[in-house]
Amino acid sequence: MSDILLSVIIPTYNVEKYIVECVDSLLRQVKSPNEIIIVNDGSTDGTLALIEQNYAHLSHIRVITIENGGLGNARDTGIALAKGKFLFFCDPDDVVGEGLVSELKTVSEKHPDTELFCFNSCVYEDGNITLTSPKVRHEIFGVQRPQDVFARLLRNGSYTSAVWNYAVKREVVEQYHLRFIRRVHEDHNFTLSVFMKCKQAWVSRQVYYKQRIRTGSLTNSTKGDDFFFQRYDAFIHSYSTLNNSLAKSERRNALEKEYLIHSFRLMIYLSLYNQTPVPEYVRNAIRFLGRNVKTNNAKEWLLFNRPEIFILLQNYKVKKEMKGAA
Repeated sequence: MSDILLSVIIPTYNVEKYIVECVDSLLRQVKSPNEIIIVNDGSTDGTLALIEQNYAHLSHIRVITIENGGLGNARDTGIALAKGKFLFFCDPDDVVGEGLVSELKTVSEKHPDTELFCFNSCVYEDGNITLTSPKVRHEIFGVQRPQDVFARLLRNGSYTSAVWNYAVKREVVEQYHLRFIRRVHEDHNFTLSVFMKCKQAWVSRQVYYKQRIRTGSLTNSTKGDDFFFQRYDAFIHSYSTLNNSLAKSERRNALEKEYLIHSFRLMIYLSLYNQTPVPEYVRNAIRFLGRNVKTNNAKEWLLFNRPEIFILLQNYKVKKEMKGAA
């Protein structure tokens, strides 16, 4: 068994403005023999120079430069090199709060069967880290089934596939050959698989991750047709994984329903906030996959049975919200 509790994997590409703040936030708590693996994904700015200048002398930081291949490929490279008991994927322009490693260590010792370590997160506008808004919001804490954690996040609307929302045992990743593979939306199937394959989770009360929202990032930019189709393709892939991960049961039906509602609403909102029509293939998928879903209220019924009316109502709501924010 490795003496290394945690391997932090940071894919980096042209983030010279942010990488030092990110790594410094980790160094305050990630001490040897734990490790930080920085995968420089062919940066063309000063990112690599800053990393070497600030961290080359530290034995527990490993820097690897590869040809540009996207976030997924960079993370897969980090997985192949990692030696820690747990893997934590950190984006290079975000900040990690203190206490994550110490709580993970305590949980690992007291609850050795824990395979998934979850925590809360928040977002902040670039340049104002003290003004935050909740992102992922857990409501029940301590030892739980990962599938129950997943279902609650879907229900409260704060589920995200972002891989920085948890640390996962490396042996689970290796046992089930979990990899990112895709260049865009690479985390959807990976995160869903983690929740399906892990057997025990620990949910912390703490907010350990702060996501920076910056102008020009993929998260905060106008999106084209390719983005929406690739997002839809990632959903289909993930839905298939969910469908095949659990035996037929009322529990699986309930989880599938929650995932469909969350995913379709998100795809609709992404289009509306982008001020582009909801793609026809999304509308068709709502009709087809929702044809046998048992609805519990009028909003669910409208979504699956009259998606055009549901979209019109949401479009009115979005336009009103955007007008108020202007």
